[in-house]
Amino acid sequence: MTSHGTTFRFILMLTLLATVIGCGGAETPEPETFSLDSATEHKDHDHAPGDQPTSEAIDWCREHSVPESVCTQCDSTLIAGFKATGDWCGGHGLPESHCRLCNPQIRFPQEERLRELALAESDGDIAVSLLFRPNSSVCATNDALIQFASETTAERAGLSVHQVRSQSVASAIEAPAELVFDESASTVVSTTIPVLVSRWLVSPGDPISEGDVMAVVQSPAMADLQADLLSAFAADKVQQKEVARLEALKARDLVSEADYEREVAHGERTRAEYIALRGLLKSAGLSEGDLSEILAHRKISNHFALRAPSDGVLVERKARVGDLLAAGEALALLADPAAMWIEARVSGVQLRQIERGQELTFSSDGRGLSRVGGRVIWVSRYLDPHTRTGTVRAEVVDRSHYLNAGEFGRVSIAGSQNDHVILVPKDAVQWEGCCNVVFVRETDYRYRPRKIEFHDGAGPYYRVTDGLRAGEDVVVNGAFLLKTELKKSSIGAGCCGIEPVG
Repeated sequence: MTSHGTTFRFILMLTLLATVIGCGGAETPEPETFSLDSATEHKDHDHAPGDQPTSEAIDWCREHSVPESVCTQCDSTLIAGFKATGDWCGGHGLPESHCRLCNPQIRFPQEERLRELALAESDGDIAVSLLFRPNSSVCATNDALIQFASETTAERAGLSVHQVRSQSVASAIEAPAELVFDESASTVVSTTIPVLVSRWLVSPGDPISEGDVMAVVQSPAMADLQADLLSAFAADKVQQKEVARLEALKARDLVSEADYEREVAHGERTRAEYIALRGLLKSAGLSEGDLSEILAHRKISNHFALRAPSDGVLVERKARVGDLLAAGEALALLADPAAMWIEARVSGVQLRQIERGQELTFSSDGRGLSRVGGRVIWVSRYLDPHTRTGTVRAEVVDRSHYLNAGEFGRVSIAGSQNDHVILVPKDAVQWEGCCNVVFVRETDYRYRPRKIEFHDGAGPYYRVTDGLRAGEDVVVNGAFLLKTELKKSSIGAGCCGIEPVG
């Protein structure tokens, strides 16, 4: 770092009141709070005996995030009792068992009950973004404030702000999804007789053409079928000659019409038996060439070559070498690597908003910037009894993609309804350790971190679902600097929170 840069940093650290001021400051305005029970605060709190209690009926202080009955900030007469038992944090003026700044892992039973009520009152239509970590329900950010010494100091820090705006956009459904092979373009390799794999000649990932030898297998039933084939072939040849002989005699009126027709029927049965045996051997895995080889050389063996029934890529070898498999068991799986299905799991409410033909976008967890388009081809009309979700299946439109079956990711399904959403620049959003925050400008030298809930959006914007209003100013350039000052102020001996200034 240059001398000039070091000097500027030193001056900035001295002039910035690195002051993340706690809620005890007399001049600090009341912070906006987004608590677990915000979904229920407009509900009717009167309920008859036997009804489910509302959030108001639970022993909980929304303002200070502790049980109402033991909240020392609402009832100061309780302080003496906590101090008498040694349960007191002198640094923050709270009972040690309530101080989340010193003990961030604190959880009260009422919090889980409030969460259950909030989820129950949402009718299952919960908007979940799979891209971002969820916010902690209670943390020191709720009561923080960053204040510069003057407007000049704020200008020298290089902060720039952007006014949050509202825009009408098409609604979208986000859901977890998985890539699977198109079942209509997949083939299961099996045989109609019990077999044992002696040796595999191909490996998973190898391209396969119809008729290629995939493995050498053996089966006692194969020798029996080949013997029956030779017998049926010989019988058919003899019978066809007999029919030809009787046909010549019939032309000279030396045999009756009935005897001739009886022999013809017998010949058809013999031919049918021969054709049936050929079919059994082909279904067992032999090709026309293999059958011709057996008939030409009269050679019988319990070993034979297992051939591919269609083109594709070998996805999986299901049979292990040396394992004896029953008739009909799968030996391998072939699939077309370009033909993929996207299967998404959505809630019952979302399921009713999706129709065949809708377009969607799939992005892999491993390659968030690599996306592929799809078209919905099937919408489930039943829900899983355990997860209460339904399946939406789409075909991948771009067959030149580089995605792999089994990849997990997310889908975004565009809807027909237009909603007004709050848009915030992506550079303004910072993860400060437990929450996604933006820094809202209150004055030219005071900035307050604000927790927000948001989803991915188009271009350089996120779609904010909670925590911001249109018209507010948020820091874009310099947001990371403010986050750094916010985190520096939370480092102290035995304390992971914000040191309040009295």
